[in-house]
Formats: sequence, structure tokens, C-alpha cells
Amino acid sequence: MAPPNPTPGFAEAPLRFALPGRSAAAPDDLALTTELLRLVTRAPDPAPLAQAALIRFGSFANLLAATPAELFAMPGFGIHSVAGAKLLHEAALRLARAALEAAPPLDDTNTLLAYLTASLAREKVEQFRILFLDADRRLLADEAQARGTVNHTPVYPREVARRALELGAASLVLVHNHPSGDPTPSMPDMTMTEQVREALALFGIEVADHIIVGNGAWTSFQAEGWLR
Repeated sequence: MAPPNPTPGFAEAPLRFALPGRSAAAPDDLALTTELLRLVTRAPDPAPLAQAALIRFGSFANLLAATPAELFAMPGFGIHSVAGAKLLHEAALRLARAALEAAPPLDDTNTLLAYLTASLAREKVEQFRILFLDADRRLLADEAQARGTVNHTPVYPREVARRALELGAASLVLVHNHPSGDPTPSMPDMTMTEQVREALALFGIEVADHIIVGNGAWTSFQAEGWLR
């Protein structure tokens, strides 16, 4: 199927979905941050530092997803607090991935979106990932294919097809993030999706979905009917 023709209002009104748990700093963020810092610092009262960190990063999740450089730039954070935050972030990603591997990802939208959010929602540049699925639509591999700029990631359909064949994938889910926070697909997103779909169709491999992750929202090409 060719991508839909651009029409007035296309960029303004795609179907969007709220991500699980979308909110400002959750009520327990201060408690979580305080306990983390209590474990990894010698501060007799880590609550003031925890509060300052939440003001700086916005939420406990954003703090964990911050880069080491960003964490070290936070006054009061040292090697142990940075290492503790990154260890906890990696543990959260592994738990989310383990849940994703337990059942076909497309059968459990909440689990899929929780994993993609943890992986991509707070990235500051575009990252293009692919979930390769077997004939039963179970996860074979989740791979980062490319990182780009704040608004563009180069994607090569031939390379996507080559990797899918190497893994013996029957279908795949394209995934990328929009650092702007708006998951509305651009026309280059639509064009790239169709080019990948056509390249894979030559080998009988299906593009099951293309999901764009924003800040607290996402867009599914399959749900929109753009992959029929």
C-alpha cells in the first residue's frame, strides 16, 4: 500500500495514544530518589539533594535516563550516585525487555509501550530500532539500527532486509522516537516506511507496525490503517 496522500489536517490529527503512567513527577518520585541517594551517598539527609535533582530532571524516570555527563553536572552527584542511577536504569530496561520476551509483543500493548518508552522516550536525538519477530510473532531480536540528529535518522531499506533475512524474521516492527515529543509522523517517515515495506515484501517479510514514540504519547501506523 502506498503512503496516504498528504492532505490538509494530516499532520494535525493522527490518532495518538497516551503512554501508561504519563504524568508530571509522580507523588513517590521524591521518596524513590531519596532512597536511591541514601543507598549511594554518605549524606545524613539526602532529601534536599533528591528534591534538587527532581527539579533539575523533572522526574525519577528522567533522572535514571539522563546521561552520565548530565548526572555529573548535577551539584552533589558523584561517582557513586551516578553509578547507582545508571545501574538502576539498566535493571529497569532489562526487566521491561524480559516482560516483552514472555509473549508476542504485539499481543500486549502496555508491555510493549512500557519497554519502548523506557528505551526511547527520553532520547535527545532520533534513534531507529527494529523488533524482529518470528513466525509466531515472538521477539527474535531488538536492535538499534541508527542514531541521527534531533529530527532525522537515515534508514536504508536494503540493510533492514538483509538483517531480517540473517535472523530469519517473518515480520518486524519499526520503531523510532521524536525528540520533540510529538509523535506525529512526517512525510519522510511515511515514505521511509513504504520503502522498507516494499523491500521486505520481496522476501515475504511483513512490516507489522511502525511505532513513533514521543514524550508521553505514541503513534502506531497499524492502528492508523497506514499499513493495510
